[in-house]
Amino acid sequence: MLMANYKGHITGGILGGIAFAAAVEILPLNLSDAALLLTNWQIITGILLISTLFGLFPDVDTNSKAQNLFIGIALVLDCALIFMELYQLAAYLGLIAMTPIVGKHRGWTHHKVAMLLVPSPILLIPYLDVGYISQTAFIMYGAAVTGYFTHLLFDGLIWKRFRIRN
Repeated sequence: MLMANYKGHITGGILGGIAFAAAVEILPLNLSDAALLLTNWQIITGILLISTLFGLFPDVDTNSKAQNLFIGIALVLDCALIFMELYQLAAYLGLIAMTPIVGKHRGWTHHKVAMLLVPSPILLIPYLDVGYISQTAFIMYGAAVTGYFTHLLFDGLIWKRFRIRN
């Protein structure tokens, strides 16, 4: 059985992020704290970056190009957070980036429930820190779930007849 390689998962994450951003834009949401989505380059960049990272995430549990890309991007983001003195966020990112090595390849990271649970710190951490979850956090959670979904879809784990072959 052939699965999508890292290029396929990057493409899936980007396409999923674009589709998710378009869906958020057309849904009747009050984006008071996210401003206007399609005119806010930071929100769009965040959606695309997070959906792409989570499109790669399930394969981070094995020595692969996906792992190298994911860890490389996470390292750059972690360094940026440290530079901005956001140490708590840097620690959370480091913790999340390490979690896939706690299992075997195509183990827990390739389960459908992981698609919802793995990105949950995006919602839980702000809630524990400030007592509420902003719409921006919900949008970023949605982007993460979308990216993760594309990975499982391209591997044929959502719909068996749909599998990207490389």
